[in-house]
Amino acid sequence: MWRTGALTLLVCVLLAAACLVAYRLLPHGETHSDPIDLRAVDWRSIEIPGTLCRSPKAIRLHDGTAVNVPSDFDGPEPNMPQDVSAHTDDIFYGDITGDDRDEAALPVLCGNHDSTAAGQRAMGILVFDGGARQLSLLGTLTSRKPRLGEPPNLLRVERMNPGGITVKDSFYLAEDPNCCPSGQATETWVHRKGRLVAR
Repeated sequence: MWRTGALTLLVCVLLAAACLVAYRLLPHGETHSDPIDLRAVDWRSIEIPGTLCRSPKAIRLHDGTAVNVPSDFDGPEPNMPQDVSAHTDDIFYGDITGDDRDEAALPVLCGNHDSTAAGQRAMGILVFDGGARQLSLLGTLTSRKPRLGEPPNLLRVERMNPGGITVKDSFYLAEDPNCCPSGQATETWVHRKGRLVAR
């Protein structure tokens, strides 16, 4: 009986010690499930998915940009490498998921390497969640209007509320110059089962 009690006590002590070691390995005051404070993220140096710019791999930003990114966009030549620019000054924060924590919407532009505005290939807004102590992509928003100009249509976040995100879509009409899309529309995506879906 005494040996059984001693063995049980020893197991409890070892488990407590293991838990203490694991706790000390975490940043002070954090637990395994603590979310990321998205407002403290260095957005100019993150890794973003390559999908928007048709890159076969993730894209590491340096000072908000990446150059000569492999891509299957065609330009003056097939598979034209892309220069990628994250508009980090235009990040928009708001609670989409309804968990009382902000998500972040990051505008990103892809253009043929060393090109002018006519060589821009894609513009989108990457929406990130910071749950589970890592960035996860909720969705990539792109214009839902036809692309009639050489540059892509432009999106700007207007609001983020529990349940969805609303953007202004500035789209090119057939005679618009490259600088100035004259079409305007408001579009909404809703948060559904962990993803953003166009409404």
